[in-house]
Amino acid sequence: MMPFLLAALIAQAGPAMPAPKPAIVVHMKNFAFVPATIHIKAGQAVEWVNDDDDAHTVDSTDKLFDSGGLDTHEQYTHVFPKTGSFAYFCALHPYMKGTVIVQ
Repeated sequence: MMPFLLAALIAQAGPAMPAPKPAIVVHMKNFAFVPATIHIKAGQAVEWVNDDDDAHTVDSTDKLFDSGGLDTHEQYTHVFPKTGSFAYFCALHPYMKGTVIVQ
C-alpha cells in the first residue's frame, strides 16, 4: 500500500515549475561582479554566471541566499520577492562585492 500512496502523492504534485527567467544577468569575471550594482523590481530573478577560471560564490551579507561554489560556466539564480537593498560577496574572494536594489 505504501508504494501506491507515494505514487498518488507524486501524481498530485504536478510538473516541476521551471526556473524564472532572470531580469538581469551578472557575470563574475576578472574577479569582479559585472555589473556590481543592479536594479530590479520585486519578484524578479537575478542570474549570476561564473566566467572566470576560478570558483566563486554569491553570498548575501544577511544570509538570505548562498549559491555554494560555482565552477567556470556554472550559474546561480535567486528571486527577490521583497523590496530593499541586498549586499552580496564572494566567500572565496571577499573583495568581490555587489548590490541588488529591489524596487
